[in-house]
Amino acid sequence: MLPAGGGTVRVAKAGVVGAGTMGAAVAELLAFNGIDVVLKDVDGPTVEKGLEKIRGIVAELVRFHAERAGKEIERVTREAGPLSEAQLGRLREALAPKFGRPQGDEVIARVHGVTEYAAFADVDLVIEAVFEREEVKRPVLEALDRVLPPRTVIGSNTSSLSITRLARGLSHRRETLVTHFFNPPYALPLVELSGGVETREDVLTETIQFFGGLRNHRSPLVPIRVKEAPAFVVNRLLMPMINEACFALDEQVASPRDIDVAMKTGAGMPMGPFELADMIGLDVVLEVTETLYRDFGDPKYRSAPALRRMVGAGRLGRKTGQGFYEYPG
Repeated sequence: MLPAGGGTVRVAKAGVVGAGTMGAAVAELLAFNGIDVVLKDVDGPTVEKGLEKIRGIVAELVRFHAERAGKEIERVTREAGPLSEAQLGRLREALAPKFGRPQGDEVIARVHGVTEYAAFADVDLVIEAVFEREEVKRPVLEALDRVLPPRTVIGSNTSSLSITRLARGLSHRRETLVTHFFNPPYALPLVELSGGVETREDVLTETIQFFGGLRNHRSPLVPIRVKEAPAFVVNRLLMPMINEACFALDEQVASPRDIDVAMKTGAGMPMGPFELADMIGLDVVLEVTETLYRDFGDPKYRSAPALRRMVGAGRLGRKTGQGFYEYPG
């Protein structure tokens, strides 16, 4: 568990509330690091969808390791010509799968789907990963507050909301903090952590230490401490850029595809703003931009009409199969 002060940070069992895209991926990340996880949502079918997402994430990792040597040999051969048997042997040995189906099955077995908060009665850490609205998150935190042991730490995956306001009046308010992951957390290592007015300093520092000891599928996690401020660091910079791309679309400066191509080939971005918005979820982008506008009162943060239209039409990006682009299947 996360101790009250000092000592080695330990989490034997964790919980995640919200079995959507982010919640399922966070549960997989914790299980990948050897931690037993209970994953909760409102009903059995929704939980099962989350578990299916986890099975898909694990299957993708198994496939990557199985195919890595062959793809690298193909690339090297294409660029440098045929390799000797000795060279092929060394490459295959160096790139032998380090994560196979047995390890994948172990990860999957560590995640247990539930629909009741009673299953959280013995967890050491909970990550709340429900929709980015205070009226959705607050009842979840209140329900957790009633069942958790006194020293359990609650991390909210909010990307923009005040943790002081979310935790106000909870008996766990001193153990509650922001743990903001980035999608997908099994590939992106950053975690923004922020305490509220009443968050204990040792809870914040030891949670940072805990996440610093984990790794995702590619690298160690990178936890950073941020001040409690609207949208923290990344989203305060990123969401206005996406929103400005939507304004450019409204003004018919260029098509979504051409704007994305321009930002990738001219600004060095790995993904264009519309590709990224579709991956994040346009409802999340809108919610963060509206939070920035509300909390700062600055018209530069006002939401673009194109963004509001897309969300109003239910075209939320990859998770609905339609956003600025189409995603068949």
